[in-house]
Amino acid sequence: MYLDRHLAIPLLRAAQDGEPILVQGPRGSGKTTLLRREFSGHIYVTLEDAADRSRARRDPAAFLARLRGPAVIDDFQRAPELNPHLTNLPLVLASSQRLTVGLKTFELYSPTRAERQRRPPLPLDMLGRFAPVTHTPAHELAPWPRTRRFLHDDVRRLVNVDDLDRFERFLDLAEAQSGELLHQQELARAAGVAHRTVVRWLAVLDACFLTLQLEPADDDFGRRAVRRPKLHFLEHSTNFESQVVSEIYRNARHADANPTLRYWRDSNGLEIPLLIEETPVQIAAQPTPADEARLVRWMKLAGLSHGAMIARNPGLPGRRESGVLRYTASQL
Repeated sequence: MYLDRHLAIPLLRAAQDGEPILVQGPRGSGKTTLLRREFSGHIYVTLEDAADRSRARRDPAAFLARLRGPAVIDDFQRAPELNPHLTNLPLVLASSQRLTVGLKTFELYSPTRAERQRRPPLPLDMLGRFAPVTHTPAHELAPWPRTRRFLHDDVRRLVNVDDLDRFERFLDLAEAQSGELLHQQELARAAGVAHRTVVRWLAVLDACFLTLQLEPADDDFGRRAVRRPKLHFLEHSTNFESQVVSEIYRNARHADANPTLRYWRDSNGLEIPLLIEETPVQIAAQPTPADEARLVRWMKLAGLSHGAMIARNPGLPGRRESGVLRYTASQL
C-alpha cells in the first residue's frame, strides 16, 4: 500500500514552475517510489543503468535532448556532468548523496510517525504553546526497513576507503554515541584510525543524510557553556533523544522547512537537549520532576515563559504555572 508523503505537496508546487528540482535523501527513504507515483507522466531514467550513465557522462547535452519532455532522473549523483546543462528543463532529479547545485532542493527521509499514521505532524511553532490530544495507535509501528547499501554504493565514491570493515566499525561506534557530545579524538582512538580520517568519515555520514550535528546555542547567560556539537543519527537510532530530534527534523524537512535546531549545556551539567528557535525542549524517556525543574530553571535564565517536555509515554501532568507543556513522542 502506498504511503502518502508530506513532501509531495511542496514538491508538486515547485515542479509547476517548469524548472529542474532536486530531491535528495538517504537510500531506502522512498525517493523513487514518491517520484514515480507523483510524476507518473514523466519519463523515468535511472543512472544506475550503466548504458544510460555512460551516455549521460559522455555527452550530457545530447542525453538530455533525447528525453524530449519532462523526466525523472534517478541516481543523479552518478553523472555530475549533467549539472551545467539543466537550465530551464522540466526535470525532477533524485540523489542519495548531498549535492551542492544551484537548484531548488528538497530532502526526503524515511517516513515519520505522522506519515505512517496518516495524520498531520505537530507544527513546530505550536510546540510549547499547544498540546494536541495524544494519538493512540491501534498497534505499535514496526521498525522501518534498514539498508546499508550506502556502504558499497556511496562511500567508495565519496572517500577512498580501502577497508570497508573498518568503516563499518567506525559506523557502529558512532551510532553508539548518538545523542552524545561529539568527541572526535575519542572516536578516532576507539576506531583505530587517525583524527583526520574520522573528520572525513563523519562528513561521509552527513553526505549520506544519516546524521545531524546540533551546534550549541550562542547565549551562555554568564555561565561556562559547552561548545562541542552534539551528534544525532537520523535513522534507526536506539537513543530516545535522537529519535525525538530525528522525528522533529524529518517532519520539518518533509514540509520543506529548515528549522534552526540547537542545544545548550553548561559545565555543571545543566542541559536543554533541544532548542527550536526560542523554544526549549526537555527530552526524557521517563521524565521526573527534576527534569521539569531543570527546564524551568533554564527558562528563567533565558527569560522565556514557555517550554516543552517530550517523553516516551504519558507521565505526570506538568505544573500549569511552570509554563511547560508535556508531549509524548506519538504526538509529534
